[in-house]
Amino acid sequence: MSGELLFYRADDGVIATARIDTNGIFTELAEGQLSPEWTHTNALGRELLFYRSDSGVIATGRIDTNGIFTGLAEGKLSDSWTHITSLGRELLFYRSDTGVIATGRIDTNGIFTELAEGQLSPGWTHINALGRELQFYRSDQGDIATGRIDTNGIFTGLAEGRLSDGWTRITSLGRELLFYRSDTGVIATGRIDTNGIFTELAEGQLSPEWTHINALGRELQFYRSDTGVIATARIDTNGIFTELAEGQLSPAWGLITSVV
Repeated sequence: MSGELLFYRADDGVIATARIDTNGIFTELAEGQLSPEWTHTNALGRELLFYRSDSGVIATGRIDTNGIFTGLAEGKLSDSWTHITSLGRELLFYRSDTGVIATGRIDTNGIFTELAEGQLSPGWTHINALGRELQFYRSDQGDIATGRIDTNGIFTGLAEGRLSDGWTRITSLGRELLFYRSDTGVIATGRIDTNGIFTELAEGQLSPEWTHINALGRELQFYRSDTGVIATARIDTNGIFTELAEGQLSPAWGLITSVV
């Protein structure tokens, strides 16, 4: 599956879009301008949610398959959400200091609807969606937990466990996960089934200091914000990593969002 990417710079609001095909080849598509200072961007199909954690302001938009951005709607939520995770048309909002969660939905017109609220443990540093299931991870101690959100936004806890600590990036591809340490370049892969059970798959070594890792289908895009260097790769359903291509973009992109 190929897909598009949105690149965003929070200091000036500049955006650019691009496509990565199933061979890992990168193609630039379009450029544009949005408001600055968005702290989170999430894709739900072709639609995007933009959020500012200091004010709670949100906006929605759409990217077509040519990389053209269209604004849709604006609104306001609670401020201070630290993590926002997309699951289909639904979103999970989480505050790492308190563990408070809320769920919502964005329709294809970019309209946001609140669904439910709840409480989890505080301190999770990473949250990843795999279908309707979620994986929570604490980088300081390696704790993990899994849960599920249904289409009504109701959260159900599934399982708990423990992995190595110190992973800085975790990216989901279907039912599989890539774990990456930016200081050493060490990687590991795993799988979470629909019951929330985690299985380790493989280990490996990449270059250190990638700041962003995005999945588009089975393909991955790696980016270094200090230099603009990119690389692409693929992970199969057995968690095996294969390098595909390398390239060069502008540095200093702060947020990169996959749209597939």
